[in-house]
Amino acid sequence: MRLNSDKPAAFFARIKSTAFALLWLALTAQAVWMAIHHFRLNEPWSGMSYPLTYAAPFLLLALTSGRVRWIASLLRLPLAVAFLDAVADRLGLLGLHGTPGVAWGDFAHFISYTARLNAFMPAPTIPALAVLATIGETTFGIALLFGICLPFAAIGSAILLFLFATAMTISGFSQFSYGVYLMAAGALALSTVDASLLSVDAFLRPRRSKTHPKNVQLEPVPDQEISNESA
Repeated sequence: MRLNSDKPAAFFARIKSTAFALLWLALTAQAVWMAIHHFRLNEPWSGMSYPLTYAAPFLLLALTSGRVRWIASLLRLPLAVAFLDAVADRLGLLGLHGTPGVAWGDFAHFISYTARLNAFMPAPTIPALAVLATIGETTFGIALLFGICLPFAAIGSAILLFLFATAMTISGFSQFSYGVYLMAAGALALSTVDASLLSVDAFLRPRRSKTHPKNVQLEPVPDQEISNESA
């Protein structure tokens, strides 16, 4: 009888094909949006630097199907930086409100932004949503950066980004301007591959394997021995 059935790993393996199909769909939609804005609306490519920053590396992940460990591992960095940079901004660590390149500059302005982003939500829930979003982004950003519980950090990031993108869409914002659905699909795909290069997970894995063998089996007791013990 096997004691460790490795159910989480089996789950991530089962959703891999779906995750990469969603990634290709998100990449295609993002590419169409950027092409329309550039060729029909005459928006320069430099004006779409943010979605391009994520489209290029996640295209590489899709093309390799996550089989190249160092490529998958590198993609932890842009997701982690996106989360932690946004948190640093709202905490005033990047400069005061009004400073070039600073979106909020303090938590009060971030709460106002959260209210616009979640205009469909009751007003009393907005401060709590802002705090929960900050906790989630900080947690997942650190986990992705250092490679801690990577599959769960990646799928949690995917869920959080999906909620962000959906809130933006419902409230009339263009999530394509930031490639949020693309980032969500990329994070989901990342959860299904080995992105553990230079990570805490990789450092702890040898120790865990020594103390907790992956496949421990119980030897069956012969029927003759059972009968002798019963006698």
